[in-house]
Amino acid sequence: MASRRHRTELLQVGGVRAEVTYKPIKSLRMRVTPPDGVVKISVPLGLPPGTVEEFVRSHEQWLLKARQQVRLAHPPEEPLADGGRARLWGRWHEVRVEDAPRAGGRLDGDLLVLSGPDEAARRRGLENLHRRELQAVVPGLFAAWEPLVGRRHASLRLRRMTSRWGTCNTRTAAITINTALAERPQTALEYVVVHELMHLVERGHGPRFVAGMDELMPDWRQRRAALRGQP
Repeated sequence: MASRRHRTELLQVGGVRAEVTYKPIKSLRMRVTPPDGVVKISVPLGLPPGTVEEFVRSHEQWLLKARQQVRLAHPPEEPLADGGRARLWGRWHEVRVEDAPRAGGRLDGDLLVLSGPDEAARRRGLENLHRRELQAVVPGLFAAWEPLVGRRHASLRLRRMTSRWGTCNTRTAAITINTALAERPQTALEYVVVHELMHLVERGHGPRFVAGMDELMPDWRQRRAALRGQP
């Protein structure tokens, strides 16, 4: 039996279908979750349904746009089997599968050779390949752009993230890069590196941040749009 302090309902407002969960919190919270762009709303217990509907209605256009962006940024995974395909640096490569007890991945000419006892292992092998490719490319980008930005990162972390391409801890100067960027053209990775370095100059995305990006990388908006819109 569901807790009386937690209940979930489906709400349809215009073009938005949302999962609404009532729980003991102080304020209404909303998020669009990957990979399918499901809208989830957490609502304080006792808040009238009409208030929730009006909240969704007032954010409908933003929600529709955010849902589209999440779906585009998280396309369905391709099966990693012989004759399948996977992306590396913006290009599709044919997949060849090798039987092996452990996960592995390598680029052999135009073929992506993945090994492992099952699909999950082969996906780990592909993730490891993406990580190695990033480890080979990212340091050069930092070396090229840090003198131009005028700031240096203190540490780098590579990990798979579901909703961000990169993050920057402005207190520790630690930068995290999404390993999924190895699937995109290197121009996208370069944009993310510069974006995160700029946060060491300006914490938010205000006029100073935008002016810095305009000066350093005049085509950053086009790179951002391609990163958001490429399936």
